[in-house]
Amino acid sequence: MIKLLDGGMGSELIRRGEILPNHIWSADSNIKNPELVYRIHQNYVDAGSTHITTNTFRTTPRAYDKTGLSKSDSVSMAHNSLKMAVKMAKKATNDRTKVLGSMAPLEDCYKPELFPGENTAKKEFKQLGQWLVDEDVDIFLIETMNSISETKTCLDAISDFNLPIWVSFVLKNSEELLSGEKLIDAIYMVSDYDVDCFLLNCSPLDRTSKAMEIVSKNWKREWGIYPNLGIGEPSPDGIISDIHSDKEFLSIIDRAKELGASILGGCCGSDINHIKLIAKHTL
Repeated sequence: MIKLLDGGMGSELIRRGEILPNHIWSADSNIKNPELVYRIHQNYVDAGSTHITTNTFRTTPRAYDKTGLSKSDSVSMAHNSLKMAVKMAKKATNDRTKVLGSMAPLEDCYKPELFPGENTAKKEFKQLGQWLVDEDVDIFLIETMNSISETKTCLDAISDFNLPIWVSFVLKNSEELLSGEKLIDAIYMVSDYDVDCFLLNCSPLDRTSKAMEIVSKNWKREWGIYPNLGIGEPSPDGIISDIHSDKEFLSIIDRAKELGASILGGCCGSDINHIKLIAKHTL
């Protein structure tokens, strides 16, 4: 049975008129415009999503600290933003919709060299994991991960929370993570943990298409894709002017299904119509 994810949140907020500030990015909308976050979630649920992702990609004390807040205020604001994000996601759910608690690289997801190190990162991931557990998410989604080391640190930090875990990577090319580490090595590493699903997200269609061949041959549990629909390299600010056609998008969705993918959705540049397309085309 296909698990249908939602589509982009940050790029959708931008499309609907939000101006996302540096550092905290989409997290800002959890505080300033939570009803819009809710409506986007609700639109995805109405389109057929069976799993929706919390808008917690940047609800971290580290991100809020960069806005000039004190350490204590950064923690407070991040926590409040995360709680509101989960609240809006849960408000949009129905009996068959699961809530995925999003956790991302602690710094820039496109800059693996900024990883703050195992000891620091483990404490921060543990805190974020506890917050998500406290808000009663259904599944941890460790997404847009760009290196093996940071992903392993996150897994070590949250594995004791007894929630299902999904892990998703962003790619430099069809065989390597953004860090330059081999995708196959990331698969081997994740295989050592109690991870239910392996995913590829926020990579261009062509890169995703070739990489999912590697995943299908080497990962023995559930897997899937939610690619970036922007043409060319992913945009760090989420502003995407040109996206691939529906035909191109459905072509990679079809190929993923042929290879055995059971989790499908979209990342930056995708919207409610793309989720409706998958639902109509595959379910």
